[in-house]
Amino acid sequence: MRGDSLRKEITDAFRNPTGKQREAYGRFAHTLAAASIIGAVTLLFSESVASPAWLGRIIGLALAGVIWLLCGAVLLKGE
Repeated sequence: MRGDSLRKEITDAFRNPTGKQREAYGRFAHTLAAASIIGAVTLLFSESVASPAWLGRIIGLALAGVIWLLCGAVLLKGE
């Protein structure tokens, strides 16, 4: 019984979040965006030889950063 109740609470937190929960999710998304951009810049300046894999990681991190930033902006939009 207890597991079902917990599962319902978790599901409800994502399907019907309160204003505070949306704000927390938005802030977390912005934190992930910052981490992705910082990771991309770190890779950019840490390698002396460029390779296709290196470039792919930088593009992937930068793209992830932009997507997380947009998600955070949507979640933090005022009600």
